Amino acid sequence: MPFICAIFTHFNSKERTLTCLSRLAQQTRRPERIVIINNGSASDDTLPAARKYAEETFAADTLHILQMETNLGNAGGCARGLEYAFETLKADFTWVLDDDSWPRPHTLERLIAAPADETTVRVCAVVDPSKGDELSWPLTIADTRPGTWKNIISRQELPEGNHIPSRGGWLGALYPRSSWQKAGLPTENLFIRGEDEEYPWKIRQAGYEFITVLDSELEHPSSPHPLIHYRFASRSFFYEPGLAESRQYYKSRNWAWLQRLRFPRNYPKRLLACGFYIILSINAMLSCNELSIKRIYTLFRALHNGFYGKLRPY
Repeated sequence: MPFICAIFTHFNSKERTLTCLSRLAQQTRRPERIVIINNGSASDDTLPAARKYAEETFAADTLHILQMETNLGNAGGCARGLEYAFETLKADFTWVLDDDSWPRPHTLERLIAAPADETTVRVCAVVDPSKGDELSWPLTIADTRPGTWKNIISRQELPEGNHIPSRGGWLGALYPRSSWQKAGLPTENLFIRGEDEEYPWKIRQAGYEFITVLDSELEHPSSPHPLIHYRFASRSFFYEPGLAESRQYYKSRNWAWLQRLRFPRNYPKRLLACGFYIILSINAMLSCNELSIKRIYTLFRALHNGFYGKLRPY
């Protein structure tokens, strides 16, 4: 039986953290270890309550809590958690969650049951129960032409079958030990809204593939506002209305930084991509009445920093 460690970050969210812990207790196939990464959260009674719950519910030594010196964001916290799970706990697999991503009772059991070789990463289907279990965000799957991809935004668009080849996955992904040994860890300075694309890219570069397991469902809230979607042939651009400027900054900065990783010497391609990103972002801001000098400044600063490989904080 594989040794599985579930990890998730905690930051000022007692109710979400304890709910996630209780959902792990309800699994028909429980993980052997659970790691909570406390991201410099303000002192409260969450972690003592989590320890007490674990003592009453799980086997001894199941729960481990890592105390971070400051808020490292989801990317930084999970990087530390992955390292601890594989290096210290010697896990065979690490299951990446979040404090507001809650597995259903059969989620882990069905994820493990999905057929996969040693170079395949299995990923949960992330759904929003408040919207009839619709996909919480777009899912990128293989298109009909080899080597091409398309974005699925609704369950109705999904192909038949339970195991869908996909471009990557972060939340709900079951990473094998060998993928960490070959690809290393997520980049801590991405902070938020970057590890979900950067780390799967690293894993694919190391020779791994991803499948999304549709009957292995992870509950996670979707954006409160409908995404603005622009499609060009097989490419898509998504803008999320209502996003705080800080989150917009990290999303745009990390996107430009990833283009730098993918095309390190192709400056014209990256400049053109950034140009389209600016045009589409401003058009989306106009359409949802969010255009402001502050948002435009944030957009340009984020792309500039990412383009030149400077992962400066907001």
